Amino acid sequence: MNQRRFELLCAALLGFGQLCIMTGFDSESFILESVIHSIHEREPERISSYAGYYGQAVIYAFYMVGCLFSPSILAVSTPKINLVISAIFFTAFPLGFLFTNSYYYYLSSALLGIGFALFYQGQGGYLTSHSTRDTIESNVSLSWSVGCCCMILGSCIMAVITKLSSDQTDMVLEALNTTSEPHKMERRFSEMEISLLFTAFTGISVIGIVTFFLMPSKDVEDCIESSTEKKESFMSAFKLTCSTMVSSKMVQLIPLFSLCGLNTSFWLSIFPTAMSFTTHNSNLIYLAAVYSFAVGAGEVLMGILISFLSKRIKNFGQKPTMTIGTVCVLIYCALIHLSTVTEAPMRPTHKEPILFHHSYLLALIIGLICGIGDCCINSVRSVICALAMPKRRSQAFSVSKFFQALASCILFFLSPITPLYIYTIGLPVLSIIAAVLFFSIAKRTQKMERKMTEGTRNAAEIGKKLNL
Repeated sequence: MNQRRFELLCAALLGFGQLCIMTGFDSESFILESVIHSIHEREPERISSYAGYYGQAVIYAFYMVGCLFSPSILAVSTPKINLVISAIFFTAFPLGFLFTNSYYYYLSSALLGIGFALFYQGQGGYLTSHSTRDTIESNVSLSWSVGCCCMILGSCIMAVITKLSSDQTDMVLEALNTTSEPHKMERRFSEMEISLLFTAFTGISVIGIVTFFLMPSKDVEDCIESSTEKKESFMSAFKLTCSTMVSSKMVQLIPLFSLCGLNTSFWLSIFPTAMSFTTHNSNLIYLAAVYSFAVGAGEVLMGILISFLSKRIKNFGQKPTMTIGTVCVLIYCALIHLSTVTEAPMRPTHKEPILFHHSYLLALIIGLICGIGDCCINSVRSVICALAMPKRRSQAFSVSKFFQALASCILFFLSPITPLYIYTIGLPVLSIIAAVLFFSIAKRTQKMERKMTEGTRNAAEIGKKLNL
């Protein structure tokens, strides 16, 4: 096998491993609060009714702390070790829903947060050690496209299991000769449906562990950064991360990093919970599956479009992409504001929305726009972290994840008492502020790149004259 095929194989395996561990996490996030609310209603002593929100807050709190130390851990280990450990932590979380227990739930949430930090550092380290400067963009695009199919796969799993469990429920009701009135209650998950869903998510995560364990670990020739040559100690890498956090460029990008966390948490958990808590949607049992499929499709399609246009339009991955992302946030927040009751994320409600009710078509449209916007915002974050501080890429990316996790952590702790309209008004305002500050940093970065290019050309010309 030649080197190029080997690189593509490694990128594809990395993306497949990501698909496996993220299928469970993303799908769980869509329904987590609704699932736990259903468990609490049947057995109040087992777990708190708002443990879905609080558990995700714990995840992002430990993710935030992990981001401070993950570059240091990578400095003394290897990307493959980080990936395997992270996959084990991802698997531990859905496993707990087969025997729901508050203590295990919060412990596995903490481990999942650490797993997040280890995964993203391992992912970046593995790609740079299995790519050259000429192939890094295509390898990242391939890995990312494969990994983002997780939400599409998750939607299929949820649809199939929801169908099976609903058929079983109908048979029981018919046998008991009882009549249900689903329009008077929120979307609820039965014990059987929960067991089937989280068994499937656990099994897929185990495949992710095996995939990461079997991936090739040998560096390719002329790789960007070797995974075996360690240039820093644990403490020196940690100090570098801390100094990066207080640099002027990173401070100016805090609104963008916060937007990444708040935006993702909102469309991944808050809005799906609001749909589940809306009693008018009780007959729309496939709503979460349709929404998940649409988000995944939007992510993948926009990723392909950014990769395609970046090769033809200079700097398309910066200001144009950020503009698209900002517009998408404005549009989907407006649609959610008009179609969702303000108390829906906090408790089951039968109140009327401002303009229109949810439907499968509306969930499809909102999900598609959310996926496109999220892809744009996260893409520009990755690009600016790589370009603004070229000598501290790993640290800059970790700092961005730190503030992203901090924003998500605060959001989930406040979710039980935060009306929906705070999100639908606050996110558009934050996205505009983040875009303005990003444009400033992007302009300065492009000027810096031009100066570096001119300096390299001048040095080359001087070298030619000296040789003559």
